[in-house]
Amino acid sequence: MTTRTSVEAVIFHNSFRLPGMDRDHPPGVFEVQITEEPLNLTWEAYHRTMTLMLTSGGIIEVIDVTAEDLEAALAADAPHS
Repeated sequence: MTTRTSVEAVIFHNSFRLPGMDRDHPPGVFEVQITEEPLNLTWEAYHRTMTLMLTSGGIIEVIDVTAEDLEAALAADAPHS
């Protein structure tokens, strides 16, 4: 089975903490690696099997985070008009 991995950058404008993090992280740009596996269908389709967020602050950490938790944290961080 072939997997595919994509890399996205996310920006947090404020300090944040996601499930699995033991402390707040300062704002910044963070790399998110998404791994997907193909579904067994007659057309091309994939499902996400892993979402990893790489953080830094003197050391590099890899946080296994759900897409839902990441999206919720980014929405909460978005500037309000």
